[in-house]
Amino acid sequence: MSQSQQAILFLASWYPTPQNNNHGVFIKNHALALSKYSPVIVIYAYSSKNPTQKNIQKNKSGNFEEWFIEYKKEDSNVPIVSSILKLKRFKAAYKTLLKELIRCNISVKAIQLNTIFSASIALPLFQNHFKVPYTIVEHWSGYLPEDGNYKGIIQKYFTKKAVASASKIFYVSEKQKQEMLNNHLLGDYELLYNVVDTKIFQENKNVKSHKPILLHVSSLIEKEKNISGTLNVIKKLQQANYQFEFIIVGGNENLISHFKEKANRLGLINTIFVGEKTQLEVAAIMQKANALILFSNYEGMPVVVLEALAVGVPVFASRVGQLPYLITPEMGQLVNAGDEKELETKLKEFLEGKLKFDSKKMIDFIAENASQDVVGKKLADYYSTLCSSTNLVNSTN
Repeated sequence: MSQSQQAILFLASWYPTPQNNNHGVFIKNHALALSKYSPVIVIYAYSSKNPTQKNIQKNKSGNFEEWFIEYKKEDSNVPIVSSILKLKRFKAAYKTLLKELIRCNISVKAIQLNTIFSASIALPLFQNHFKVPYTIVEHWSGYLPEDGNYKGIIQKYFTKKAVASASKIFYVSEKQKQEMLNNHLLGDYELLYNVVDTKIFQENKNVKSHKPILLHVSSLIEKEKNISGTLNVIKKLQQANYQFEFIIVGGNENLISHFKEKANRLGLINTIFVGEKTQLEVAAIMQKANALILFSNYEGMPVVVLEALAVGVPVFASRVGQLPYLITPEMGQLVNAGDEKELETKLKEFLEGKLKFDSKKMIDFIAENASQDVVGKKLADYYSTLCSSTNLVNSTN
């Protein structure tokens, strides 16, 4: 790789794997967007109970590369032993990835740390070798009081250490930024949109269903997504004889089974669970849908909302995370988190045809703020400026 072809190295705490195709897909989307303008190599180590691959697996498409290494998941029942083994195997995996980068003579101009913990544990290995600046793109909602998972000595140590020396901290919601600052994580912050592939997520009015389709897409994690509250509202609409279908996409088998049982107890006859779907499949379902429902207790910048807007589908969501800055009356309706009555009222107005939205404004908004071209160029321009400044400083020393 020539000097002019230096790569941006992505260190990811989350990333899609064969076992979970949607895990951290927004990080992959950022990498793909940036690769339109600069070479990008994503490295990711992940554990599994029975690893099937002993060697580093590589995928390459144009300027975009993924390097994976799978290592054995710790299985000790003793907490201290478990933690030590986990850390040891984690570090060993990333040392193997670094050795491969060195063996292949990969030239790196900057590092992007995607979700601080736990990849921040491995960050010093790569920073010490390549001696380049790094940025952070933080997606995690754990800093929010509603989530409350920013805790523990090890996590806080590596998080504070990573933030202290980062050239830039890109964040995905104003609330997230404020809570990070409240936790004394000080730095140069800048908003970064999540990415939508507008070649996949685009409007298709020809496939709209005759019966209104309300859609929910998420991991089905109750604490965050409030699936129970959503199902309660669907029950109220059904009892009032509104005609529609409610499609739920996502969730693992256990969560789907749990909420299917709840739906049955509520007597829901119009609710369909379809499980995990690929991006192409989600886009096809969205194109048929009339509205997206995301009645969450807390959020960052939900990719699913951006995808719905790209398809021209209005969004009914809680007033949380970055959503108050995204959803205008032309694009959807926001309600207070947990206010089932307010969501019920808004959806009744929608099903009665009393609420009108502007699909063109939705689509234009995504094209101008969250498309691969726009987000990729923003990152590329930033790294160009950052690396030019760094080279200038180094040349004068």
